[in-house]
Amino acid sequence: SLALGHVDPRQAQATMAQAAAAMRELSPPSSPQPRKRRALGRELSDAKVEDPRGRRVAAGRAAPGPEAAKGSVVAPVRTQGRRLREVSSSTPESVQLSPAEAELVAQLEDRGVPPTGRVLLLPLLRRFGAARMEEVLGLWTFLGDGGASRPVSTTALQVWGPPGTGKTEVVFGFMQELGIRHVRLNCACFASAGELQGRLAEELRRLAVASSASAPRELQHQAPPGRQIRALDRLEVALRPSLDLLQESCSGKPVKVVVALDQAQELPRLRQGLLQHLLEFPEVLQQGGMLTVMTISRLPLSLLGLLPAREPPAVEFRPYTEAQAEELLQRLLAKVPRNPGAPDLRTLCSSGLMKFAAPALGRNLHHLLRIGEEVLAESRFPVAGGSGVAAMQRRIEQAVQERVGLCDLSALLEPGEVLEQSAASAMATVRRMTTEEKRLLLAAYLGARIDKDDDMQLFLPEGRRRGRKKGAVIKKVAEGEEDLPVFVRAPHPVPLVRLLAIYHRLARAPQLVGPLLFERLMNLKEAGFLRFAGDRQPCCEREVKVLCRAELPLARACAGEVGIDLAEYLCRG
Repeated sequence: SLALGHVDPRQAQATMAQAAAAMRELSPPSSPQPRKRRALGRELSDAKVEDPRGRRVAAGRAAPGPEAAKGSVVAPVRTQGRRLREVSSSTPESVQLSPAEAELVAQLEDRGVPPTGRVLLLPLLRRFGAARMEEVLGLWTFLGDGGASRPVSTTALQVWGPPGTGKTEVVFGFMQELGIRHVRLNCACFASAGELQGRLAEELRRLAVASSASAPRELQHQAPPGRQIRALDRLEVALRPSLDLLQESCSGKPVKVVVALDQAQELPRLRQGLLQHLLEFPEVLQQGGMLTVMTISRLPLSLLGLLPAREPPAVEFRPYTEAQAEELLQRLLAKVPRNPGAPDLRTLCSSGLMKFAAPALGRNLHHLLRIGEEVLAESRFPVAGGSGVAAMQRRIEQAVQERVGLCDLSALLEPGEVLEQSAASAMATVRRMTTEEKRLLLAAYLGARIDKDDDMQLFLPEGRRRGRKKGAVIKKVAEGEEDLPVFVRAPHPVPLVRLLAIYHRLARAPQLVGPLLFERLMNLKEAGFLRFAGDRQPCCEREVKVLCRAELPLARACAGEVGIDLAEYLCRG
């Protein structure tokens, strides 16, 4: 173009200069900038420490989080696990430990736990105490630590133990601290198997949406309450989008979600065979390999109808010993606010909860802890030591009665009368009975616990005089009941003729048999105090026997009303 003269030479020269400048800008610099080289050298010269996931991270610098790489998406539960690893970037041996923590670390080392496992399990043992070390190690064996080096290693797991042993708190605290993906379903809250499966699909949808920054539109809408999914193929269709999104959020890495079925003893109520159906999810679903089904119940699954051959591995939660329960109560109640007039923690736990509440409720820490909180919130305890302990005992017994379903019977007593609950109920019952009914009930109680060979010595005048010369009566008892108190032995049926004979001797008046006496006897039967052993097969030729169902407090109250010393007949030499 320049040769033909179509373009101005000055304009062409300016265009060529601009193109050369643009090419210089695009070409790399001849040498790196000194500032960047120094920064790179400083990073490479930092000391390194071992990370639990096997990576080498510069000391004093946190491992790169999920927001370090632009566009990477990690579920929130995974972020908890990474944060735990960042905090625990040093081994327990490298930090200052208390004597109790050093003992925990030594026990973990004796059980073969590697250093990275000790770093992760030590905070859990600080929280749950050394009493739950075996259970935490069992969960760590099957559920891993939430990392790629030790993932969930089982498709099904059962956790069982008595109520109040910390199953739910330990299991879910373990998974939350270690960043294990899980969903929780309380089986006691569902009315059908379809409702449970519908809730499972909804919980997995929420977990998938929380794990991804850009969830598809079909997963952003919440399912209606009470949605039911009965068929297995419909359940698989409902779970597929959520599981696909979880897989994408982890960049194709293996994903495991623990489906925790709390209160699993309620599953047979929903449908027969439902327990076996749920445990087969990892095998029958197309993407079931991403699921691990875990049951939390009070009984082992073999007692809930599952075949022994299909029973998964188990982690058993044993009941707390008395010393362990007392120690945990003191540690947990120390964090509870208390009124100035409340008793001290040691007295409350040892002389209060373990003495008056544990015999009726067992070592159920859930109930014992709530009763302790109620007592500490009470502000009406007397200042004097003895009066304060008595008031604490009455308050604890009242709380126990509320939990076992007994009402307050103090309104049945006379004004100013103070009795225990058992004595109050017995006294209120006795006041509505006639004298004949009291003697009949007392005769049935004595006849059920005294051997018939001792009747002459106990009830006839000449026998009583002979008994006083010889000493106390040694009664015959069944094998295995020698060391048991008389009021806890099993009562024996009493022939009706013998019962009436004892009644006559207690009343000290002959010829009292008549229609009125048998009417009183039937009143006691209708009230539930007596039961005829031959009711179901009445026969005139067969001897009628009576079984006394009254307990010692009622018998003692009846004896006091009719002026009979009950210990004179029941004492042993």
